[in-house]
Amino acid sequence: MSFISWEEYRSISAGVSEEEFARLSRKAEIKLNEVTHMRAGRFLSEYDGEQATDFQKQVYSQIQATMCELMDALYTRETSGMGTGIAGVSNDGYSETYHIRTEEEMEAQIVSLIRNGLSGTGLAGVLRVFFLMRQ
Repeated sequence: MSFISWEEYRSISAGVSEEEFARLSRKAEIKLNEVTHMRAGRFLSEYDGEQATDFQKQVYSQIQATMCELMDALYTRETSGMGTGIAGVSNDGYSETYHIRTEEEMEAQIVSLIRNGLSGTGLAGVLRVFFLMRQ
């Protein structure tokens, strides 16, 4: 089962083209399952919208929204390249400051996006321990 369909994605977000959707949704599914230790995939494989409780519907909605944000972030990451994130711009005398992002910083941003998106669902509960161990 795919985590999100093209139609569901388009109803929530518009950052990725239909041509890029299949590839990026697969990458996002892999990352979401990696961070949630397969909990997101198991939840979706057992999800039945007709018999779902309000909480289960909320979790489903959060997974959909997180997938959209994740695909958009992965697309931006791929298209912008490392080291091109503008940190500051001044119009008086013209100056630009670029924030060079390392792979670790970008990975932490993706993990944070997933953690925040799935907050309260129980799917990302191990992340706090994961973050504490890495610091």
